[in-house]
Amino acid sequence: MSSFQVVAEKVAQVASLTAGFVSQAAASLVGKAEKLSLDEMSRRLDGGLRALRGEDVSTSAGVTTAQKTSLQIVEEMIKSYAIDKKTGASTFTVPAGVTDVDAMKALNEYFRKNQPQLQIDAVCAPHLEWFENLPKEFPTYCETRDYSKARQITITAVVKGTTLVDRTTQGSVLEGESLVFSDPRDQALAAAILTCITGADLFKGLFVRGSVPGFVLHNLYDGVRFESHDGDGRFYRNVAASGSPSPELKKT
Repeated sequence: MSSFQVVAEKVAQVASLTAGFVSQAAASLVGKAEKLSLDEMSRRLDGGLRALRGEDVSTSAGVTTAQKTSLQIVEEMIKSYAIDKKTGASTFTVPAGVTDVDAMKALNEYFRKNQPQLQIDAVCAPHLEWFENLPKEFPTYCETRDYSKARQITITAVVKGTTLVDRTTQGSVLEGESLVFSDPRDQALAAAILTCITGADLFKGLFVRGSVPGFVLHNLYDGVRFESHDGDGRFYRNVAASGSPSPELKKT
């Protein structure tokens, strides 16, 4: 069943349960499809269905998201942001109920409002769809996330010793630091948050490899964006790697 069919089925369940004014609200939600991703629509409808059935919705992603404005989302992430000047590791928290792409959209709105003269986004808007589709396109390298809970992210955007070496060697360098290649969504969010705070480039003018082979990210022109990269087997002076704590390290 396609994502659209899943959403349509949930709308039908809402209409069936309410048989009245809520069906009109559900129709209104579908009318906003151009502004909401199918995943986000599905989450919000799940929250509505749980409420109508009398189930606990205190941790519903849809309910939580609806209570936060874009400004509140960005303010929470900025408030939580910290960077270790010695290691270069950035740490921040994405609020509960906020998807990675929703957070990127909020950062874009904030950045354009506060830096209108630049006429660019914090994360290149045409590339948001790529970030959203990562779990579907590259499930081996980007996991599907539970957005109902707040998640703390730690990432070193440019790991020392990862320039002038190929991807395989970069992986060995990261392993030596108890790190793994960072998820591109985390790379983009970390760089965008710092851009909103100080205007600085967290990637230091470099292209950075992440968990998905064959791609690099950079923040050189119109916000954080991805580029296809067929040079994983070669080394470059301007290509580094981003690292995040390995799953094994997180368990200890």
